[in-house]
Amino acid sequence: MNRMKKVGATSIVLLLFLLTSCASNTEWRAYRDGLFQGYTNLQNGEYQPAIQQFLQANKGDPTKAIPLALAGQAAYQMGNYAQASQYLAQAESLVNGPDAAYLIIKGYQALIAFRANRQDEGMAALGEYVRVYRFNYPDRTYYDVERMYQSKNIVLPTLENFINNEMARYESELQQWGWTRGG
Repeated sequence: MNRMKKVGATSIVLLLFLLTSCASNTEWRAYRDGLFQGYTNLQNGEYQPAIQQFLQANKGDPTKAIPLALAGQAAYQMGNYAQASQYLAQAESLVNGPDAAYLIIKGYQALIAFRANRQDEGMAALGEYVRVYRFNYPDRTYYDVERMYQSKNIVLPTLENFINNEMARYESELQQWGWTRGG
């Protein structure tokens, strides 16, 4: 009878292990698929579906900042700056250092602040964006953003164009590297 208890206990532990691994696998798929579909929608200018997919990815792994940062970016592109600020703030609370999500957060926080005529806040966010971008992914447009930052002569439509283009290239490369593992 003692042997039956051990077999029963072992079976329960094994069943719980299988259920847990299936649940985490399902969560991983929700995260990965939401991130992939959301980014595809973002690239196609389908911002509301992108936000929904990024939020789905966030449910799959609420410890990752990248889905919320991208949801903030999509909300910004829709012109919903209040919603974008909320997503970016939520994402920022999950960031553990200057990673891909942090770069997206700071770029769009800067644009939102400049749009709201909060110059000091915009300059602080842009300064962080420039600092992190310099080390993570400098390209030719980085120098234009850095010059604009250093001169403090912010031309919002030009800055917005630079940041949008830089983020599109950066995110495209991140996706190729498999950004579902990080951020």
